[in-house]
Amino acid sequence: MTLRVVMLLLVAAMGASLFAQGMSEDYVAARTDEKFNKPHGFSFEWDVYGYIPWFEQQQRVRSGGIGSDAVSYTKDMDGFPIGFFGGTELRFRFSWHDSVEVGYNLYYTRAFKDELDDFTRWNGLIYPPNTDIDYAADFHDFHILYRRDLFRLGLSKNITFFVKAGLEYSYIRTQVGSDNFPAVDDKDVETFRELFPWYTAGFGAEIEIGQSFRITAEARATYEVGFPTFQRRDKNDMKQSIWSLTGLVNFNWNITDWFALVVNVHYRYLRVRLYGGFRQDNFLWYSVGPDIGFGLRF
Repeated sequence: MTLRVVMLLLVAAMGASLFAQGMSEDYVAARTDEKFNKPHGFSFEWDVYGYIPWFEQQQRVRSGGIGSDAVSYTKDMDGFPIGFFGGTELRFRFSWHDSVEVGYNLYYTRAFKDELDDFTRWNGLIYPPNTDIDYAADFHDFHILYRRDLFRLGLSKNITFFVKAGLEYSYIRTQVGSDNFPAVDDKDVETFRELFPWYTAGFGAEIEIGQSFRITAEARATYEVGFPTFQRRDKNDMKQSIWSLTGLVNFNWNITDWFALVVNVHYRYLRVRLYGGFRQDNFLWYSVGPDIGFGLRF
């Protein structure tokens, strides 16, 4: 008997909801048209978050035709890591269809291993087994993107499909060292100073749920081979090849009109090759994990 009563109440509630929805469709459509017919004005959003990734990082050097072993975080550095991962994004919207995003991510890692398992050749130095080895990397990732909203779906036009395009740039500095060898900058440190910004493009979709919740999914990529950097190293022209892929699923909860909780699932892949003459530097990073932070809305 109790189950029948519950079922009848559920059916009645669903019927009332559907009736109310049908009665209010014209009203919702009118309000939606009124909203998008007005000028948007200007608004911006600022997010700050920490990144908790699973990651792999790899560095390789080739000089004078002689290559080094790839120093890999997961392969060679199984000691205790020290790291900091975070980011921030600032988004400006100046119409219902156009916005600009500026972002920065920091990946800061330090790793130490007491004893190497095998001989490791790094930039002219050979680290024998049973010696300690230290690895450090500072990876600063920047982007500036233009977003164009193509079309919207739904009764209240709460589903938006968009494209993005812009530029990325990374400052990369890595270091391999050991307590058994004196530190020498040109042997232990690699800085990718000659990197030139590269294009990135992608697409995505956004769903607004009421006034408080928003879910966004997007992906963007770069494929660039042998692009000139217009710079020289040791009297040789430098070129770069870039593989870049970013995937993001964002959950935004507006707790108040101006303050939001931000949670992302973030995937980042970057493979850089910088070369010219007898010199070639290779850097690989990929990671996946959640971002957790807050946002300001104005």
